[in-house]
Amino acid sequence: MPPTTPLRQPDAAPQDWFEGRIGQALVQQVQRQSIPELTRVFGHSGLYLQPGAGMSPTLSGNMLARVISLHRRGQGFDGELRCIDGEFPVATASLALVYALFALESSSDPQALLLEIARMLKPEGAVVILSLNPLSPFRLRWSLGGLQAISAASLAVLLRHNGLEVSRQRSVGPFWQPGASEESFGQQGDRMLAPLRAATLTIARRREPGMNFIRQHSAGIRLRPDVRTG
Repeated sequence: MPPTTPLRQPDAAPQDWFEGRIGQALVQQVQRQSIPELTRVFGHSGLYLQPGAGMSPTLSGNMLARVISLHRRGQGFDGELRCIDGEFPVATASLALVYALFALESSSDPQALLLEIARMLKPEGAVVILSLNPLSPFRLRWSLGGLQAISAASLAVLLRHNGLEVSRQRSVGPFWQPGASEESFGQQGDRMLAPLRAATLTIARRREPGMNFIRQHSAGIRLRPDVRTG
C-alpha cells in the first residue's frame, strides 16, 4: 500500500531517547505493568503505536486476533501502514483496542492524534495510553531530549473532549531521585510516592456510539479476518 503522506526523518528526533538504555528499560517495565489491562480487551483488531523502530512489533498480552504495529517516524508513523498523526488509513469504528506507548510525547499534534484514536475505536473500544509523567523527578532524564509530556489531568481532559470516557489512571514505572547515580527499576516505594513514578497508565473507552467523526480523506481500511493490509 503506498504511503498516504510523505514522512520526514529528522537527524535527531525526540523519540530517539526511547532507544537508549534508560528509555528501553522504562519501556520494558511499563509494558509489563500494563499487561493486565490488555487481557481485559477482546475483539478482532487493534493498533499498537510505538515510540521507535527498535522495539518488538508484538504487543505482548493482547487478546485480539489482529494487531497493526506502527512506530514513530518523523512527523508520523511507519510499519504496516504509513501515515501522519491526524490521518490514519483505518476505517471509523473498526478497532477494539488502541495501545499508545509514549506516542503523544513526540507528536507534533497530540490533539489530532487523540481525535484519530477516538474515530478508529468501536463503541466500547478501549485505548491504553502510556505517557511520561512531567511531575516526576525522572523528567530530568528526558526533558532535554525534545519530548513534550502531558500531565495525567490534562490528558484526561483531552480524552473527554474527544468523546472518550476515562476509566482509570495510575502511576507506573520506576522511581528516581535526582541525586542518584543510577535509576532503580524495581518495585520499591510506597503508595504515597506513586505520583512520582516516571509514567502514567491511562485507560479510556469510547462510550458514545452515535458520535459522527468527519474527516475529508480517502476511505480507510476496514479490517476483517480475511483482509490484510499491504
